Amino acid sequence: MSTIIGASPIRWTFLTPGYPRATGGDIARFELVNALARNSTDRVRVVHLPHDEMWIRSPADLPWFTFDEAVEHHFGAHLAPEEIPDSDVVVYSPKLIATALAPSGGEPGRRLVEALQQPDLHRWLPITLLQGHGIYPPAMENITLDIPGPKVCVGSWLADLVVNHGVPEADVVHIPNGLDHERFRILQPIAGRSPRAAMNFDPFPWKRGEAGLMALERLHRSLGVPSTLFGTIPLAHALAPGLEFVEAPRQAVLAEEIYPGASMFLQPSWREGFGMCAVEAMACGCALVTTDNGGSADYAVDGETAMICGGEPDDMAEVLSQLTRDDNLRVRIATNGSHFVDRFRWSTSAERLRAVAAAGLADPRRYRRTAAVHPDPEHPTQRQ
Repeated sequence: MSTIIGASPIRWTFLTPGYPRATGGDIARFELVNALARNSTDRVRVVHLPHDEMWIRSPADLPWFTFDEAVEHHFGAHLAPEEIPDSDVVVYSPKLIATALAPSGGEPGRRLVEALQQPDLHRWLPITLLQGHGIYPPAMENITLDIPGPKVCVGSWLADLVVNHGVPEADVVHIPNGLDHERFRILQPIAGRSPRAAMNFDPFPWKRGEAGLMALERLHRSLGVPSTLFGTIPLAHALAPGLEFVEAPRQAVLAEEIYPGASMFLQPSWREGFGMCAVEAMACGCALVTTDNGGSADYAVDGETAMICGGEPDDMAEVLSQLTRDDNLRVRIATNGSHFVDRFRWSTSAERLRAVAAAGLADPRRYRRTAAVHPDPEHPTQRQ
């Protein structure tokens, strides 16, 4: 086991709204938490804050994830700065800002955002973990970008976007997500797999789940190729023949059944911060078919590690059909892709995040505010 080297232990706090339904961003954030706790002498805590009527009271309320025993948990009663324990570093996301500034967040939520905007008053370094963009109202996302402190971006396209927003380039770091390679690995030989597609179905508009579904229906009608869809939100309608849906599968089911049972994986979204499911499927030996969605640029090299398609169902179905008819191409793409994603490791991501925190803590004046801030979503704060 590798050890993250540092001059002295760091007290970490990860702020997260309590969502009992698994999302890719939450899983990735918690994997990073586990990697920090396993590979350093740091103290790593997760503060689970309430969201609307949802209140996480114990790790048992998150059955879709297993925390390392070294991770500490605090279950807050309010979205308020008083819930933050003594810390050196506080890691948060745009999801937290949007939750805190929503009407249900009330006055405590606004104070929580104000605390993040004035880190010198609280003696800790705020680190933004950017896992996407364009999900929440622009004013709220602008507030996130304007909060002092390092911006850790899971995709290179996010790093470019943040710099273009006006954040100093020295404050922006690209740290891609990792992978659990002991879990996501090739269990079935890539060559000889029966034609079958898999896809993570998400009904949110930017995920383009319906477009992907139409592509898979056309693939089955034309070539008889079946597909397995999975997701955390139940489908609102019945599936066409040849398609099945698995609701909220555990990671073990994905790694041992769904991905190994497929020869191709479709990522139809128009925007991805990173695209965890695509990289997991590649590690398990699926040939990736993906749109040019931002996050895919860090692992999808067209014709080499993946096949890049257009965003319309016909475009997706055409590329899936090409891989079905040309097994040599599919095997080459899948093999190259599985080798490429070996570079994504949680231990590496955690080590880089710790280096960012250590550098920020060594120069606390760098992120000090010199004027009052106003966490109003209608009037985004400007960097001082």
